[in-house]
Amino acid sequence: MYEEEIFEAYKEGSEFYLAEFNEEEAAIMVIQHMEWNNTLLIHDLYVLNRFKKNGIGGSLIEVAKKRAIELVVRAIYLETQTSNYPAIQFYLKNVFELIGFNSISYSNEDVKNKEAQVEMGYTLKILT
Repeated sequence: MYEEEIFEAYKEGSEFYLAEFNEEEAAIMVIQHMEWNNTLLIHDLYVLNRFKKNGIGGSLIEVAKKRAIELVVRAIYLETQTSNYPAIQFYLKNVFELIGFNSISYSNEDVKNKEAQVEMGYTLKILT
């Protein structure tokens, strides 16, 4: 399940969550506490196609939200692509908002190629 991408060196210090469905590996989520700006970054959230529409992705998002509360971070954020409409809809459904757009993240032709980076975030209410 995308092992080469999941365990890249820049993700050192990340937490990995594996979801099972009927005793089969169904999904993985990689999150990391970004201390420099007190946020939780979702590096990866993959649900295998045959397990989609079973609530697994939403359950993993709830794990990330719970972990964010435990870490007392101010927000959760992630990146996806404009071409990944199902992912954008999934995150919107899970109360994430559009927080940024990068039209030159992958190339100088991102908009023309319809493959620009979208940043989405979920803001936590920090109790003081």
